Amino acid sequence: MKARVLQVEIARPTYRYAGFVTVQAEDGHQYRLPMPGTVAQWLLPDTEYSLSLLKQDEPLDFDAYRLKGKVPIWPLFHRQYVLERLSPLTGNPLYAYRVLAREARYERDYEAIVELEQYHYASDEELLATWYCPHCKRYEDANVRPTCSGCGQPMRFHDLKSATRASRFLVIELLDRAEYEPRYVAYVRVDPPIPLMNRRLPDGSVEKRIREKVFPPSWFAHPFRPRADEADHSDWWTIQGEAIRTARSPVSRLARVVVHPDYRVDGLGQQAVRAMFDWVRTRWIPEMRVAKQAVETIAMMARYNPFMEKVGFVYMWDTASGRPVLYYPLSKRAQQYIDRYIQEDPVAQQHGGHLYRARFAPVEPIDRALSLRDFTKAYTNRLTLENLSEPVRRMLEAFGVRYRVIQKIVIRRADLTFEPGTVNVILGASGSGKTTVLRSIYGLLTGADDPAYRPDGGTFEIPANARLQALLPGEIEPVFGDQPIAEALYRITGDETLAVEILNYAGISDAVLYRAPFSELSTGQKERARLAWLLAHRPNIVMVDEFAAHLDPQTAMRVARRFSSLAREKGITLVLVTHREEIIHTLEPDMLYIVGYGTVAARPYDQQQPWLPDRGLFVRQPYASLIVEGQKTWEIRKHPTRVRGRVGIVNRGRVLGSVEIVGTRGPFTPEQLAEHQDKHHADVATLQDYAQGKPLYAWVLKNPVKYAEPVPIPTTKGQQLWAKLRPEEEAGEEERSDE
Repeated sequence: MKARVLQVEIARPTYRYAGFVTVQAEDGHQYRLPMPGTVAQWLLPDTEYSLSLLKQDEPLDFDAYRLKGKVPIWPLFHRQYVLERLSPLTGNPLYAYRVLAREARYERDYEAIVELEQYHYASDEELLATWYCPHCKRYEDANVRPTCSGCGQPMRFHDLKSATRASRFLVIELLDRAEYEPRYVAYVRVDPPIPLMNRRLPDGSVEKRIREKVFPPSWFAHPFRPRADEADHSDWWTIQGEAIRTARSPVSRLARVVVHPDYRVDGLGQQAVRAMFDWVRTRWIPEMRVAKQAVETIAMMARYNPFMEKVGFVYMWDTASGRPVLYYPLSKRAQQYIDRYIQEDPVAQQHGGHLYRARFAPVEPIDRALSLRDFTKAYTNRLTLENLSEPVRRMLEAFGVRYRVIQKIVIRRADLTFEPGTVNVILGASGSGKTTVLRSIYGLLTGADDPAYRPDGGTFEIPANARLQALLPGEIEPVFGDQPIAEALYRITGDETLAVEILNYAGISDAVLYRAPFSELSTGQKERARLAWLLAHRPNIVMVDEFAAHLDPQTAMRVARRFSSLAREKGITLVLVTHREEIIHTLEPDMLYIVGYGTVAARPYDQQQPWLPDRGLFVRQPYASLIVEGQKTWEIRKHPTRVRGRVGIVNRGRVLGSVEIVGTRGPFTPEQLAEHQDKHHADVATLQDYAQGKPLYAWVLKNPVKYAEPVPIPTTKGQQLWAKLRPEEEAGEEERSDE
C-alpha cells in the first residue's frame, strides 16, 4: 500500500542506530516505523513510499514491515558472499571464506567499527569516537566504550569523529569462524562525493572543476555541502541536516575501507569493496534519491598498494593537494566517460589509468638444480659427569650413566634435488633430521666452516649463481635492531613501495605495524617480519625451518598461499620444513622429502594422493560430502569434543577430504538446532530421532579440503567414531563408537 511520510524522529545522541518514521497509509491509518536515524534522515516529509506490513501488532518492530521507494529502504541491505582462495597451479579452491555484508544497524556494529578503525589510524593521542551519557547528558571522546566521568555509568556510542551525518557504513562479518577469530573483519564507509574537486597537473598548475569536464556537470550540481560556518561545531547537527535535505548525485564516494590486519592480505578487503558496489548500485547509497553511475575515491595509499586497482578502480588524476583520485564505473555510461578521458587527455594517456606499478621483479633463478647425492651426516656427542653436583652424579650413575660417546648417523646416503623455481617441503618427526638437512644446504651454499653445517659425505652440485636467504630459528635469523620494520626493509631495498609490497607478501599489511620496531611485534608478527626480511634481499633460494609454526591455521594458510605463489611467479626456489597438513596442502609443493630413521624418501606431491591427517572422523552420507564441499559447517553429536585441528572425513572405507575442528557449541535441543539448519543440514525429525531425549552438541568445522579422488583406508567391523589414518601415529582420545 502507499504511505506518505508525516514525520521523522531522530535523537541526536543515538541517531546512528535509533529513529522513527511516521507514515500515513492510503486508508488514513498512521504507522510509526522504527529505523536507524542514518537512514530515516534521508526520507523527506510528504514523500510517498510503498509499505508492506508483515505483522499487524503495534507498535511495529524492525521485522514487522517493508518499505520501498524507487529502491528498497527497509530492511537494510544484507547479502552473503563466498570468497574462494584458489590454487595458482590448478585453479581449484584451497579454502574459502563465507562472509555477511550488511549495513550497520546496531550499536554493537559501530563499536566494532571503532575497534577496526584503531588498527589503521588510532594512536595514544588520537581518539576516534564520541560517546554520550544519557544520565548526565554529556559527551566524551574515547576509542572504547567509556564509563561516564560524571556518574560512572557506561556511555552510549554517539558517532565517529571523522564521519559526517551523510556517512553510511557497511560491515563485513565472518561466518563459520573459529572461536578465536573476530566476528567483524572489515567495514566500508560511503559518503556523497566531495563538493568541489580541482586537478593538479604535472607542471604544478591547477585545473579547476575537473570532474565537470569529464562527466556531465549535473552529476555534481547538488552536493552534500554544509555551509562554511560549519566550523562552529556546536551547530554542526543542524547545518548538516540542512545539507542532507538537498544532496543528491549519481556518484558515491568510497570514504573509507578498513580491514582487520590478519585478513587484509587474503582478498577480504577486495570482497568488502565489491559488496559495497552491490550495496551502492542496488540501494542508491547514500541518499537513495538518484541511481548511481560511479564511485569515486581519494586514496593516497593507492600509490603504495594495488588494492584499489585490483577491484576495478581506474586512476584518473591528482587533486590540487596531490592526492590520487580513482573512479569505478557502475554503468556503461560512466565507463564511456572514463574511457574517453583516458584516451584523450594527454596526462592520462601517459599513465593509462594505472597508478601502482609492482616493484618485486622476477629474480634470476638458480642456473642449475641444487643436488645432494649419497648425502650423509652424523653427529658424535661425548657425555661425562664432570661439573655436575654430587646428588645428580649419583642419580645418573644409578642408571648406569658414566662416560659415554654417542655416535648417530642422522642422514645416511640420501638423495635430494631442488629444481629451479620449485616449492619443496621437508617433513618428518621431531628429531628426525629435518633441520640437519637445512644446515647442510646452508653450509654448502655459504661455505660455512662450522662442522654442524657441513655434510660428512656425498657428492653435491651447487648452482653458481645461488643467492640464499635462510631462517633457522635460534641459529640463523634476521637482525632488525631498534628501527621500525618498514625502515629496516627500506634500507635493504632502497624503495619504500617495494618494502610495503614485501610486507604484504609476508602477511603484514597493517600500516601501524610498519612503524613498529621488531621487538614490539607479537610472536606471529615477528615470524612474518622475518619472512619479509628474507624476501627483501631478493634471493633465488629461500630456506625456512618450521615454516609458519607460530601462526594459527587460517593465518598460516594465507601466508603459505601467497609465499608459494610469489616463489613460482618470481623464480624463487623454496625449501621449507613443516609438518602441518593444512600448510602443505596450501603450498602445493612440487616435491615432498620425508625424513626419518636416517633415510630421506622423496616423492612428488600429488593432490590425488594427499598427505592424510593423523585421524579420521566417520560421517555418514550425505553429510560427509556436504562437509568436504564446505556446505556443512556443524557436525551434530551427542557429546562435545576436545579434538582440535585437521581430521579426515571417512565414509565407507574412504577418506573424502579433511576439515578443521575449531570448537564445540551446545548443548542444544533438536528444536534449537532447527534454527541453524543451514549449518548442519538435518531436519528436526532426524535430530529428534538421533537425540532420543538427550542434549546435542555442534562440532564447528572450518577450512574443508575435498580430495580429487577419495583415499581408501583399512577399516574394522563395528561402529566407530575415529579412525587412525596414519598407523604409526596414535589417534588419541575419543576412540569410541557413536551412532
